[in-house]
Amino acid sequence: MANTPDFLPDYSSMPFNGRYRPLFKLFSTDNWKFVRENGTPVERDTAHQAIQAAKDCVRRILNPEIRAEQAEIVADVLGVEEWRRERAALAAGNQEAVLGAVIVKGRQVKVERVRRRA
Repeated sequence: MANTPDFLPDYSSMPFNGRYRPLFKLFSTDNWKFVRENGTPVERDTAHQAIQAAKDCVRRILNPEIRAEQAEIVADVLGVEEWRRERAALAAGNQEAVLGAVIVKGRQVKVERVRRRA
């Protein structure tokens, strides 16, 4: 493999005006990046807090929050479900007429006809 960057998250901090800015990089060949909130670099009081902020940032990048929304159920205005049921009933009728039985998923299904007494 030619020049494949190694995935190797690294964390650091940079002193800035008496405080520390957290830094991180995801790959060994990447440049250092600041941890940002709302587009501005974050600052922490201690180097340890800055490194912890960098770890938290990388964790958020690698494990994003999973979001889901429930869509409203749309009415079947085209009648697709009814068409599928009719088509399945027609196919079952054709199979029974030709084969004498209904085949569902490769197995023969027993069909019984019961006459009601009046």
